[in-house]
Amino acid sequence: MDFSLIFIGSTHGFIKDFTKQEEIINSIDPEFVLVEDLEDISLDTKEKFKKLFKSRFISDMTSFSDVEDLIKLCHNKNIKLIGIDFHNFGFDKVLQEKIKKQEPLSKREQEKINKILESREKSHIKKILEYLKKTSKPLVVIVGSWHLRKGALLVKEMNNYKIIFPCDSEGNLLIEPPRDNKGIFYREITKNAN
Repeated sequence: MDFSLIFIGSTHGFIKDFTKQEEIINSIDPEFVLVEDLEDISLDTKEKFKKLFKSRFISDMTSFSDVEDLIKLCHNKNIKLIGIDFHNFGFDKVLQEKIKKQEPLSKREQEKINKILESREKSHIKKILEYLKKTSKPLVVIVGSWHLRKGALLVKEMNNYKIIFPCDSEGNLLIEPPRDNKGIFYREITKNAN
């Protein structure tokens, strides 16, 4: 069966995410790859790729090295790489520092993050729908595994997709560092257009 969307769950570095991303991108050969970690950066021309290779700067929340392999792959294969998130994921300086340092959040800060997360997910959907209209090939969409959890907005709102996500040894969606790397594997879930 052909799917219009291929979601790939990312652990944001808990495991070597790029290995699976490369495998899927090479097998599908999409026109566009949409990715959360590029935030609001769109690399849809050779000039934009060159500019980013020169600056090597994504944002205060995402380092260039986090996405360098993916950027190089898409550049070499002439695939347009599109960020589908907010700059710094929509977090202000205080939240950025607390998140990076994994400091406890106040109730008010947690509520603020929850609102930002909801806005981000709605933005992901809007961008995906926009790019579905621009191509006849399947879209590859790379987002944090958390956005692909059961009941997540993307999972509920989108149709005709395959989700490929990393799991721990018990088959649970990997959204935090695993206790060990022994049992990590990928699972697939599909949803038809009907």
